[in-house]
Amino acid sequence: MSRHVALVIPTIAAVGGAERMTLELAAGLAGKEWRVTLIALSGGATDQQAAWLRERGIGFVTLGMRKAWIDPRGWRVFVQWQRRERPDVLHGHLAHGAWFARAARWLGARGGSGPAIVDTLHSTRVGGRWTRWLYRATSRLTDGVTAVSEAVRQAALEAGLAEDIRVVRNGIAVEAFSTETRPRGETFVWLAVGRLAAVKDYPRLLRAFALVLRDGRGGRCGSARLEIAGDGAERERLEAMARELGVSEQVRWHGFCENARALYAGADGVVLASRWEGLPVGLMEAAAAGLPVATTATAGALEVVIPETTGVVAVGEDDAALAAAMERVMRMDEHERQRMSAAARAHALEQFTRARMVAGYERVYREALRLEDEA
Repeated sequence: MSRHVALVIPTIAAVGGAERMTLELAAGLAGKEWRVTLIALSGGATDQQAAWLRERGIGFVTLGMRKAWIDPRGWRVFVQWQRRERPDVLHGHLAHGAWFARAARWLGARGGSGPAIVDTLHSTRVGGRWTRWLYRATSRLTDGVTAVSEAVRQAALEAGLAEDIRVVRNGIAVEAFSTETRPRGETFVWLAVGRLAAVKDYPRLLRAFALVLRDGRGGRCGSARLEIAGDGAERERLEAMARELGVSEQVRWHGFCENARALYAGADGVVLASRWEGLPVGLMEAAAAGLPVATTATAGALEVVIPETTGVVAVGEDDAALAAAMERVMRMDEHERQRMSAAARAHALEQFTRARMVAGYERVYREALRLEDEA
């Protein structure tokens, strides 16, 4: 018997790590004969997203909410949809998605026992006093709380968001990434993937990149180029900063890329300058592509990167520390690069596949539905 899971996300109009993982989960579940609906509290799907969802048989509903998760017009749309479609599981992502799913149970939108409620925490940043209070006040309305990494779980437990939190790590389609040997050119190509937001700390990345090139055109480790795949409100300011640092000719801005695999295939290394991370998708994709990484030492990043085995972690929080990690990667000989590439790919296949993530959530769903005896 096919069961119906509805994945609730604030929006897919602005795609970050949480949104990408929700789409990965939807695709994985649909491939295992679950009936899947993606519910966005606000915003629609792009033409490309809509086609992607249709190809995989994933339903899509937008509630068109304008006031976070409390817009009554959106609730009317949801109540009508739920009474008609009767999902077995309502799975909320991020704070607003979680609160919406919990509120659906409280309101008794279906007028009966209702679906099982599951929610997922995606970030080590647990919010302020109001956010923490609301999580605690609604804790009895969920059947299971999950976190995308041990770092997120620990942060949530310390904040008292829940008493029992299970880790289900993010996963990607590792097999879709090529690991063909890339001939090293004269210019080392760095790739940074992620939205242009404060959490990703692109100013630190640009300053570190400038330090790598500070000796002029050749730099201390040879010439380098930085490819940035992502978009956001900070783009104009960051482009101006690149000009001020004198690196604008070495930085390429690709904007938002729904599929960045071609950029990974053309890169020599991946760099991440984030201030905090739940479980960074860009580093998982780098591992899948067999690329060495240079990253800041966020708790989430350290659950993806094995220092000196699959990447280099910056020792310290200043620009020079990140620059030193980048230089360490650039100085590797071909033997060390190949060793790190193979280790990264093997780590991705062991820990970060979409199938592993889907299986983890299926176990959570079965327990929430009290179907522990199912295979």
